[in-house]
Amino acid sequence: MPRINKQGISIILSSIILSQPVLAADWTDRVTLKGFASAVYQKTDDPVFFNGDCFRTFTGMTANPCPEAADDAINGTVNGISPEYGGINEDGSFRRTRVGLNINANVNTKVSLLTQFLAAEEDGEFALHLDWGFINVALNDNNSIRAGKIKMPVGLINEYQSVGYALPWIEPPQLFYSQDFNGANITRESYRGASYLYTGYAGDWTLSGDLYWGGIDLEGMSLNNMVGLTLKADWNDMVYGQFSTYSGTMAYNPRMSAMLDEKHRVNAAGIGGDISGFIFYGEWAHVTMEMDMQESDTWYASAGYQFSDFTFLLTHQDMKKGNDEVPDTMKNAQTIDSVTLRYDFAYNTALKFEFAQISTDKGTGLFAAGAPTDT
Repeated sequence: MPRINKQGISIILSSIILSQPVLAADWTDRVTLKGFASAVYQKTDDPVFFNGDCFRTFTGMTANPCPEAADDAINGTVNGISPEYGGINEDGSFRRTRVGLNINANVNTKVSLLTQFLAAEEDGEFALHLDWGFINVALNDNNSIRAGKIKMPVGLINEYQSVGYALPWIEPPQLFYSQDFNGANITRESYRGASYLYTGYAGDWTLSGDLYWGGIDLEGMSLNNMVGLTLKADWNDMVYGQFSTYSGTMAYNPRMSAMLDEKHRVNAAGIGGDISGFIFYGEWAHVTMEMDMQESDTWYASAGYQFSDFTFLLTHQDMKKGNDEVPDTMKNAQTIDSVTLRYDFAYNTALKFEFAQISTDKGTGLFAAGAPTDT
């Protein structure tokens, strides 16, 4: 039976970007420090938590609701899940509030070090971690080699999705960029490995290719021996497109034993642009994990217009998980329709408001403990 519709309201004071370099006296030409911050408040009209940290268990091939770690009678729990692990519900949450710091250093004319430290809520508390940090060796003007912890080049905005000011939305489209196991599992924020990056130019076009290898730490498992390729094309800083493909071997206690040593494959494509104030994004991805119930297709389309300091944006997201061989009771399908209003009221500072209608047509979507069925 279909799940009931749920509505979500999100309000954000988003993305104070402290972009002026802070330079040490002896490192004026070598080190640059930049920072950013996003304060986020979100609230839904449903007591069930959305997009949280709850770790699901499995019976056979079926995902169970989040485990009941405490009695519902205890103040602040829903199905035994407390807010710090559950996510966002009718009580509201400041989850996804974050502060970041970039420290970049030019060692010499060929070698540079690029890092981003991020303080964000994880498992109920704020934790500071190295979001990415790598060494870049420029072979010449067009070719470079990178090694370390590097942002996944999958998705149009994945490389800067933590920087709220750089996004037109409050959060990146959650059905495409979510880290939740019940989501599509398209993109992860960073991988550990090495990359060969080529950048070339042809008239008004900037073309690049990124060939990379390494591993990713996932929730409940790891992806080893990952190999990927991302191709990008940018026309005059107005229209850009991207195609990505990668695959790796699932290992280290995967969430389902049947996934051990199986391949995780992703193909993704997207197009975006900003033409005379008209803003648009569209992305699609297909994911396979050698299991019918883990095969997914996800896409979103977003378009809007910027009027002076105001931006108005409409977005539709769609995720279907489980192919035609899977019974409906084991599938997961969810859509999100949202309206976003952004106001750039000061330099590098924006205020955003968003209203979203979330529908879980099959399964639980990204809701932590499920929801009652609509009879």
